[in-house]
Amino acid sequence: MNELLQIIIAFISGGVIWEGFKFFYPDLKRPIISRIHAKRTLYKNIDPIIKSASELYGKLESLAKEDFSTFIKPVNSNSLNPEHNKKYVLYLFAQFWAQLEYLRLESQYTSLSNIKSGKQLLRFIETIESRKYRILDRSVQRIIGESLIINKEQKFKVMTLKEFFDELNNHESTLSKWIKDLESIFDNVQDKEQRQIILRFGVIVALFIDHFDPKHKTVRRRKVYKNKLSVKSKRMIKNNLLNYYLEFIKDKTRYY
Repeated sequence: MNELLQIIIAFISGGVIWEGFKFFYPDLKRPIISRIHAKRTLYKNIDPIIKSASELYGKLESLAKEDFSTFIKPVNSNSLNPEHNKKYVLYLFAQFWAQLEYLRLESQYTSLSNIKSGKQLLRFIETIESRKYRILDRSVQRIIGESLIINKEQKFKVMTLKEFFDELNNHESTLSKWIKDLESIFDNVQDKEQRQIILRFGVIVALFIDHFDPKHKTVRRRKVYKNKLSVKSKRMIKNNLLNYYLEFIKDKTRYY
């Protein structure tokens, strides 16, 4: 009798557990699916962002070495064609913002927060758009980025350099209007603080590259132009950028 009772209890309790599992299964499955989706989204988009970041930082490093002569005193520019180089700088900023906007359009950033690396990527984006470190107003940076994303053969892609130049020469293009906001920033780089704003932004880009490509399998490792940073900039990077915005960065002294 006791054995029969135990079998009945086991059967009932097992059934209850199964029914309970079926009830809670959708809630248990949802975070797992979200993490898988987040990883797929990140891995699909991170390489193009890293590559655009590397191109941008490489150009900023070159501008830092020549003390922004391309914009201030073209005769001392390292470029053979300073006027062309100016537009190229604008494109590299726009391309970087476009790659971030491409990720936003694809995912709305919703699932990325479910994984550690996704949270860190979102933190970088918040920093790039923050009042303290952004180049332009957040909305303008986003608009410029969105303007470079085009629909070609039913696929979205980021505008090439030639397509960007063609748009700049098109007076009816809305992109030309927004790019003038970025152009005006560089027209004012004779001001030391304006140069430091750009250089601080470049340090964030360097941080991004080193963090998401630590072994530099995608792009090559570059030095940080610490000798071009003012005392104020180094203090901001040390005490604010790396201790508040990007506190998860390990090798902090490399950047100030």
